[in-house]
Amino acid sequence: MLTLLLQQAKRKNQSLLWWLNLTSFIDDIRERLRKALRRSEGACGMYHTALALICEAGGYLEAIEIPEGAKTRLIDHRGEVLSEAVDITWPPACLRAMLDAGIFPREYDDLREVLTADDDLKRVRGVFGYGRIVRPVAIALAKLITSGGRAEVYRDGLGVKVIFYGSNGDVISSARSVFCPACAAMIALAREPRLSTEVKKTLSGEKNTGRIKAERGIVNKIYWRNFRVEVELIEKGKKLGSNYGCCTAYAIVRTEAVCGFASPKGVKLIKAYCDQCPVKHIWLGKSMGAMGNVILKRMTDVGLKIELSYDNFLKITAKDNERSLGYGFGSLCALSASMNLLLRTEGIKIVRPQEAAALKSLS
Repeated sequence: MLTLLLQQAKRKNQSLLWWLNLTSFIDDIRERLRKALRRSEGACGMYHTALALICEAGGYLEAIEIPEGAKTRLIDHRGEVLSEAVDITWPPACLRAMLDAGIFPREYDDLREVLTADDDLKRVRGVFGYGRIVRPVAIALAKLITSGGRAEVYRDGLGVKVIFYGSNGDVISSARSVFCPACAAMIALAREPRLSTEVKKTLSGEKNTGRIKAERGIVNKIYWRNFRVEVELIEKGKKLGSNYGCCTAYAIVRTEAVCGFASPKGVKLIKAYCDQCPVKHIWLGKSMGAMGNVILKRMTDVGLKIELSYDNFLKITAKDNERSLGYGFGSLCALSASMNLLLRTEGIKIVRPQEAAALKSLS
């Protein structure tokens, strides 16, 4: 990274002052992150924490859709590009750009384990590509469950793992230590030849919004403002519209909707989900990925079975010895579904706090 930035400075014939300003921007954010990061919030939550500090310092991120997924640029307070990176959709691509720029302290280098391998990038591109993962995952889950199989999701290190089971209970595909549940499910389906072929065939006649945006050269500008993610869509220097959301993916999809890129059904679904979402009434200023990761980690740690399915929205169901404890929905993500699950159910059955012996003695 240091060599890359030095080469960049040399090409631009920049002064020592330019270089000092650049390193100061990165160093300041790195030191602030050292005090702000929480591993319990997982890769998605930690990425959004970094996004908040970058934006507070005057920086932001840009993303464009490409066949492999998304290509992002991390831009500092002077408009200088610090790094560029590619991953299967916007948030992991943003995280990769941050890591490449040296924003994260070295003790968090294991965040790289959640990034997508080149082979998986090629497989995902072959299914649908351009950063669109929820629709392929929805189709795959429907086909899997209809045929008698199931899918499960758990925390795995700083990432998550998704496991697909066939009708006989055997594992047919999986993806471990991935950025988020939707990404993991996308990689798992792309790794299974029969399932990926069926999904690709189903999608063959569908509009790919990411591809349309790529062909028009539309840029997603990503900020953290007012304790939430805000996004602007820019085409040839013109602002098409803006909106906000509880995480990067939700903010981009909501902005696409107000700019006319989503289908009428898609607009109706995202509006219906956000209208019924209970989290907005108790917004804590943390990304949905951070809160959902904490809950998913707790459910994993206490040994609950967490099934992933699709019913108009992504759905997770928490089970204890096959007894359902409740379910939650997420329009794009099983992390938002985890938060939704907690608020829809008797939370104590999900998080399972230790029994307080001192309280027993008082009764």
